[in-house]
Amino acid sequence: ACTSASLEPSYVLRAIGAEEDLAHSSIRFGIGRFTTEEEVDFTINQVVIHVERLRQMSPLWEMVSEGVDLKTINWSQH
Repeated sequence: ACTSASLEPSYVLRAIGAEEDLAHSSIRFGIGRFTTEEEVDFTINQVVIHVERLRQMSPLWEMVSEGVDLKTINWSQH
């Protein structure tokens, strides 16, 4: 079941070894017997488009793209 009311990462993803930051950034999709291949393809295309758009706006993604290991950054709070 969906745990969107919780700020904790998915315990299932954590149990299979996903790091906490990845478990926090997961998206869950439900597919049923009436889901069509066209709907799946549409969803895939939309996710790709919007992830690319979000990455273009993200300074963190730019850092990762340049080879910066974000785990080595000493982040400070303001």
